[in-house]
Amino acid sequence: MRVMPLTLGWATTRVWVLLSGFSIIFYPGSEFLFSDVRLYDWWAGNIADSHFPINDPMWQYPPLAAVVFLAGYLIAGNTVGFVFLATIADFAIFSLLIQRGREQGNSSPALIWMIAPLVMGPIILGRFDVFVTLAAVVALLYVDQTRRFGMALAIGALLKVWPLLLLLAAPKGTALKAIAWFTATFAAGSLLLSFWWNDSFSFIGGQSSRGLQIESVGALPYQIWNAGPGTVTSAFQFGAIEVVAAGTQFVSLVITLIGVVLLGVLFYWRIFGKLSQANPADIALLAILISIVTSRVLSPQYMVWVFGLLAVSAIHPQENFRKILILIFVSAGLGQIIYPWWYIDLQQGGVLAVTAHAIRVLTLLWATGIAWKNMKELSRQNQSLIAIHQAS
Repeated sequence: MRVMPLTLGWATTRVWVLLSGFSIIFYPGSEFLFSDVRLYDWWAGNIADSHFPINDPMWQYPPLAAVVFLAGYLIAGNTVGFVFLATIADFAIFSLLIQRGREQGNSSPALIWMIAPLVMGPIILGRFDVFVTLAAVVALLYVDQTRRFGMALAIGALLKVWPLLLLLAAPKGTALKAIAWFTATFAAGSLLLSFWWNDSFSFIGGQSSRGLQIESVGALPYQIWNAGPGTVTSAFQFGAIEVVAAGTQFVSLVITLIGVVLLGVLFYWRIFGKLSQANPADIALLAILISIVTSRVLSPQYMVWVFGLLAVSAIHPQENFRKILILIFVSAGLGQIIYPWWYIDLQQGGVLAVTAHAIRVLTLLWATGIAWKNMKELSRQNQSLIAIHQAS
């Protein structure tokens, strides 16, 4: 594997990201690329003065996120410090993938991560998700080292909740030890952070009040109706533009239950050894895809998680991996066009924007369906092997 061309590619794409995000070169809607970082800096400034966002409905993060926001703010204000730290986290992911790719003679993992911003846009360094993705990538690359795996996932869960799902990727024989390391690390981290910040997990109580973000899978019928014969109102709530219409609570409940059922089946397959032949990274990728397509929110930065898991999965690619990759590339690419270029049009029911969004959602669902089919087939094959073994 040629490391230098990949490293040069990473450097070039990240320079483009930074120049675009700081509006030094032209990028449509560049003022929105690092807009959340200004909010992070505002929170960090208040936290530095011991004013924590306890009752802020826009605060949707576990407490360790505050440490990252504060660290970036103390390094430099005006988004510079945070973006600097995000770039370091980004390079750490790239370096880990380069190293593992060199060991396996496979350049695809690093290549996928290198081109991620070209596909999903410069927003990759303008959101918090790269830090959580780093924790997830570390965990999956060292899934056979129980302590490192469990601790990395706990750190990720203290940054944002979704790495908790990656415990499904723990090999059956070491799952209990991994859970023990996760629990111990998470509990210790939570305890330490609670000394610094009371009610640091208060954000959990506000999750039930969230509605359907206009970009979510569940909101697609409303968007199609808004682009066609009807009118659907939306409003800024909980840090996102949400649909304000009849039936949204029911739709939210239905898609949440679908997600719970699908993850429950994946959990059943896992604990009963039906996925013993599955690549842990493939299990993790499927779990996160399920959580995303059944979430009430589908922000473009969620693709940062997916690209990180895709890169690890590419080390030992599953069946139809290239098709999954292409579908996710299409979905993420359309996500870049929709936000920030066509976001107002999407909100207003513009036909072109809604069509692009529908394709974005459908390709993501298609990729999830392929990954699910692969996992189901592995489960069936493993069940057949168990039956043959018992019969003999």
